[in-house]
Parts: sequence; structure tokens; C-alpha cells
Amino acid sequence: MNSRYNLSIVRNLRHRRGLTLKQLAAKSGITYATLEKVETNKTAPSLKTLHAIASGLGIPTGELITLSEKQIVWRSKVKFVTGEYSEKINPGIENCKVGKLNNVKVLRFKAQNGINVKAPQLHENCNAICCVLSGCLDLIVSGETYRLNADDCILFDGMLDHTYEQIEAGEYIAVHIPKDAYSIKNSLIQADDQESE
Repeated sequence: MNSRYNLSIVRNLRHRRGLTLKQLAAKSGITYATLEKVETNKTAPSLKTLHAIASGLGIPTGELITLSEKQIVWRSKVKFVTGEYSEKINPGIENCKVGKLNNVKVLRFKAQNGINVKAPQLHENCNAICCVLSGCLDLIVSGETYRLNADDCILFDGMLDHTYEQIEAGEYIAVHIPKDAYSIKNSLIQADDQESE
């Protein structure tokens, strides 16, 4: 079986639909033994078999193949990046820790009220998601202000000019996701290759 695919996802999808192996095999028009081999990655199924299973699950064949692409877990520590980026260009960067997962970044900010953070050097062509864990902040994006309190989340284009203004001491997380979906996929493939070395 190709190491890029993990068809145990069929078991997960089957369980989510409340189906037994026998029931899904019957719905798919394949044998119990064939389905069991597919779920345990003991066979490389034909496209015809994958189509039958996908039909039994009620999803397109392409979606089943995409879902079966090997999923990777990649772990990183967040760390202060003060020495890596100019504090003149990135005011408030000393309040930021960054975790890098290739070209995906997770930023953790902890700041007292009155602190402003503007870190353009941390942005590439990405979308940004910000989630406030505690406190209150104003996110100013292209001149428009968004007041965010604890448990508020916001999604915006990370290339737009933006500043975080801490209104009340607290903590928030921002995730920078490349706009190109292939970048994330390539990050996962590189992580898998590093793990196997």
C-alpha cells in the first residue's frame, strides 16, 4: 500500500455513520473480507473498490481519496522571537512567542493594557485567525476597529495593515495560514519525510 494513503479513515467514517463492517460491505456491494483489508491497510484497493466504498458511505470517491491521504502530526514549541525581528519595524514583538510549522505560524501574545503589537515581518501571503483567550483588545485592520473580548475569534487577510491594541491585560493567539492550500500540504509532506529519516 502506498505510504501516502491511510485507508483506516474508512473505519472512522463508518463509525461516524453508525455502520458495522457487515452493513457497510453490504451497502458498498463488496465482501466483508475486502472491506476489512481496506480498513486495516492490508490491500491496495482498486478505484472500483474505492468508488463502491465511497458510495456506501455517501461521499464522492475523490473525497474518500483526499481524506485517506496520510495525516501527519507535527509539533513545535513557541518561543520568543525578539532577536529574529526588528523591534523598530515590529513594535510590541517582545510580547510575542512564535511557533513555526514550516510556513504556518502560531503566535501567542501576552500583554498588559496599553500595549500595541504590529508585526509585519511575521506575515507572508496568509490569512490570519485571532482568538482572544483573556482580556480585551482592539484589532485595527485597514483603519477599521474590531473590539475582541475573551473567546472572540476573527479571520482576516494577514496582508492587510493591522495592529493589535491591548485594551485590558490578557492573552491571545493568532494563526497565520498560507493562502495557498498546497503550502500546508507540502508542509505536512516535509514533516513526514523528516520523521522517516
